[in-house]
Amino acid sequence: MNTVYIGVGILLLLWISGNLHRRRKNRNKVIYVTERNCTGCGRCVKRCSRHVLTTARNEMGTHVTVKYPDKCTACGDCLGKCKFDALKLIERRVYGDETNN
Repeated sequence: MNTVYIGVGILLLLWISGNLHRRRKNRNKVIYVTERNCTGCGRCVKRCSRHVLTTARNEMGTHVTVKYPDKCTACGDCLGKCKFDALKLIERRVYGDETNN
């Protein structure tokens, strides 16, 4: 019985360390929507636990937009739900670091 508990404990530690590594790796990233690929299905909006994404309508139709980029943790959960390759993680741009030439 102790072997079962040890095995479950090891699996739990591996799962937690994998999530921490993913968060550290994507700390400087944010989600980006390619509007021409987006169909506005909303699957990614439903999956986002941080409520970063929202749907919007314009003359081109319905599509998903990033409403609160500062709340995005770049977890990638929404990426797995998009079947149209409309979402990707990009480097988070820090305002003030830009140079105007």
